[in-house]
Formats: sequence, structure tokens, C-alpha cells
Amino acid sequence: MQRTTDGWAAAGPGLDGRTTGPLVKLGLARVAHREDRAELSARAGRPINWAVQLTDDGWDALLYAQMRAAPPTVDAPAPGLQLVGLRRSELDALRRFLALAGRLRCGPAPGLESAVDSARFNAASNRWVVYVSGEQMDSMARAFFLERLGGSAAAANRFARVYGVTYTPPALLPISDSMAPQAPERDEAAGLPGDRFG
Repeated sequence: MQRTTDGWAAAGPGLDGRTTGPLVKLGLARVAHREDRAELSARAGRPINWAVQLTDDGWDALLYAQMRAAPPTVDAPAPGLQLVGLRRSELDALRRFLALAGRLRCGPAPGLESAVDSARFNAASNRWVVYVSGEQMDSMARAFFLERLGGSAAAANRFARVYGVTYTPPALLPISDSMAPQAPERDEAAGLPGDRFG
């Protein structure tokens, strides 16, 4: 196989019309036409009967494949922030919580939306990585509390188990005896509330 400076590659071991056919069909490579082969032959000083060149999509696909194969880089969190790994369903729950931000009585902590928007997928851990402050973690716990009330306790349970953060609603004030609802009067004879016959 012989390569040129403009990206053409001539036939060689493992490189021929049969092996590059799928790339050509996908538009990732193109086969040299008669004019291209004549120019390549003149430059090489020998006949070039077949050559192939990656298209722009082919180069980009190659570059993208190299990036995907590279191990993910996980930056250290900024001071005061903690790395949190989320399952897809947990990230979806946070997005639902954030979508209601303007309508909730107790909205998300400041900065939580940008932290969730910048979540990156880490294939090694199969988790979405976010960096959040303690206040934002408490806000996440509240989102998972609301998700639990909606029927799914998995996110709240895992968040409490892994990160030790749970949301507990503030305790309600006890009702004094004077404010408690009174039971209706009972007629001892009839046994029915408020049923009095004269």
C-alpha cells in the first residue's frame, strides 16, 4: 500500500476494492476515477490501477472513533464540589424537577440546572457524572423525594445509600387539643352519632 500526501492510498495487502467496498457504500471513502489515477500514476512514476481516499465524513468518522476509544478523562471536582454519578433514570428525574423550577414552592438550588446540563457520560462506570455543592446535593435529594412520592423510590434509596444524603420534610407543628377536630356527639341508646329521638 502506498499513500500520497493528499490522502490517496493505492492497493496493497488488506486494501483493495473488496475490503473498502463497505466504506465506499457508506460514503466514507471514494475510489479514484480515471483522471485521478492518471495524475497519481504521473506523480508516482508507475501505473496506479486502483486507489482510494477517505471523504470528509470518513476522516471525521475516523477521528470520532479514536475519541470514543480513548479512555474517558474525569476531571477532579473544583474545591467545594463533589463528583456524583447518576443513572440515566436519576438524571431524567432531575430534569423533570428542573423543568418545574418556576412553579415549585421550594425550587432547585442555584447552579443545579447548569450542573445537570453539563453532565457527561462515563462509559467505564456507566454513570452520568455531575459536580455539585452540598446545597445542590440536598436539592437533588428533594427531587428524588418527589420522585419517590410519584411512585419510584429507587433514586432516593440509591442516593441515600451511596452519598448519605436524604430529604426529610420539615416536621409539622403538633396540633393542640383545642384545635383538634371534635368527635360528634353520640346517642348512647341508638349508638349513632348525633341521632337523638325524643
